[in-house]
Amino acid sequence: MTIALYSMMLVTAAMLAYAWIAYPLLLLAGRRGRAITGSPATHTPPLVLLLSAFNEADVIADRVANLIATDYPDGLLRVLIGTDGCTDDTAARARKAAAAAPWIEVVAFERNRGKVAVLRDLVASARRHDDCPQGTLFVFTDANTRFRPDALRLLARHFDNPAVGGVCGRLVFTGSGSDAEHTYWNLENVLKARESALDSCLGANGAIYALRPVCFWQEIPPSTIVDDFVIGMKVREAGLRMLYEPDAVAEEDVPAVRDEWRRRVRIGSGDYQAARLCRACLHPRYGRFAWCFWSHKILRWFTPHLALVMLAAAVLSLAFGPRPAACPPLVLAAQAVCTGGLLLLAAALAGRLSRRPAWGGPVWQLCRGVDHFVTMQAALLAGFIRYCRGNLSGSWARTPRTST
Repeated sequence: MTIALYSMMLVTAAMLAYAWIAYPLLLLAGRRGRAITGSPATHTPPLVLLLSAFNEADVIADRVANLIATDYPDGLLRVLIGTDGCTDDTAARARKAAAAAPWIEVVAFERNRGKVAVLRDLVASARRHDDCPQGTLFVFTDANTRFRPDALRLLARHFDNPAVGGVCGRLVFTGSGSDAEHTYWNLENVLKARESALDSCLGANGAIYALRPVCFWQEIPPSTIVDDFVIGMKVREAGLRMLYEPDAVAEEDVPAVRDEWRRRVRIGSGDYQAARLCRACLHPRYGRFAWCFWSHKILRWFTPHLALVMLAAAVLSLAFGPRPAACPPLVLAAQAVCTGGLLLLAAALAGRLSRRPAWGGPVWQLCRGVDHFVTMQAALLAGFIRYCRGNLSGSWARTPRTST
């Protein structure tokens, strides 16, 4: 039993170290792989931009104005805005903002069904429409997002290569969110770029991505929560590449701190749902893409589970294992795990208590980073419990944002 406990502790510790330290280093140190360079931004196929909105009356007029201000050639962009049973005047404000742009259509759905259901209907409508010529691409975005003027051109330029099924742009958070959130998001963007060059990026970002119409998974369940990730993964599952274009930039205000937990738990439950829906991509036949999926997503999604197993094995091995003189290296390792766990929780608590602008020293910034990490893992665990209970819903509640 003692050997089993020590083995469990060491194996889970090694898996965590690999997922959070070794894998990023391997990815950054390795060759860039088969990067695809898009043609100049003169490749401008017809686009249909699809946007699902729920109670976005505060931002929808600005979003429409932002789309009108893009520099995509006249006559090649069509916009479908689907309002999902809104209880405010999102649809009316969208129509008013788009009054001078006949290529923007607002479709008001009376019943709230969730983002995926609206997107499925919009995609089906776009495919049937007479103004959807061959070679048309679908672009997906959110109501609270802002495109830089050249974002659509930079997405579209990659589709002159038939091996490309989708392109994901880069989301930039604006406003005074936590430094830890910005740092983590920037690191994720770096890893996404390397994975894209190696094979394909893992999923997409709902703020800005484009697909060939054939690559939209029409059978995606309406209850899907992280629909952008699942749809992007299905592109690679179909044998095409999902690229990352960092110069195609979309901006969003950071979520309000008070709503971080609810958002993270919801996304966490969607992550485990996505692991089930995209499990085919874990098969070795997907080669480096499967390796990235296992390393970057699956192991990270199960980090709280692995950490709890590691801590439990360390505590039990110290309680029931041999005396220190009998096996000093393993005992020291167990003691290090327990001490490290306590220090991590203490640093996270200090980081939570130091959320004040005046507390800006490097030690407090480090503690806030630890707090951010621990909160992410706790939300994942809560999301896993929610996922196991079942009855996940694709319906949504608007997440407040802050730009100050």
